[in-house]
Amino acid sequence: MGTPRRDPKGVSQPQDLGAPRPSFRPVVMSFVHAMEGLSYVYLTQRNMRIHVSMATLVGAACIFLGVGRLEVLMVVLATAGVLVAEVVNTLTESMVDILEPRYHPAAKVVKDVAAAGVLIASVFAAFIGVVAFFPALLDFPERLRSLLRERLALFIAYTCVVVVPSLVGLFFVEFRFPKGRLPGCFEAGDKEGT
Repeated sequence: MGTPRRDPKGVSQPQDLGAPRPSFRPVVMSFVHAMEGLSYVYLTQRNMRIHVSMATLVGAACIFLGVGRLEVLMVVLATAGVLVAEVVNTLTESMVDILEPRYHPAAKVVKDVAAAGVLIASVFAAFIGVVAFFPALLDFPERLRSLLRERLALFIAYTCVVVVPSLVGLFFVEFRFPKGRLPGCFEAGDKEGT
């Protein structure tokens, strides 16, 4: 069996000389931490809440207009690009606030460039949306009849399960936690615990 070893938490564990047993705990914890990060970005960044709400509305438009798979894929990739850009922007702003809590011209440049990345992603997403939806809008009367015949139940379910909660979340968080201030969170320059 071997000599006992200590893990980082100080608990003595017997050393296993055989093949390592797979542990799913680190994988699960990775997802938990990622969800905590997404929650933080959603709850503290108004633009992220707006992007998520717009993404759900664009999804509803895809169902409403009955766009094809390729167009849906284009829209999903563009939307994902905007959301990832917003996450990177939040990360960049947080890191700059940690490294330079006071105003500094270089810190402003870094934050502005990160925000420019979100702007570029958003402009391209809007362009992709126009390309994806334009043919469907040209044939709007037929698309509307097709919605009523084939996709109305899906559209209503999507609206109730996805769109309405995202819009409620957008306004609830805004009024409940103004300026992104969450209980237990502190900004750069604040003293921890105050």
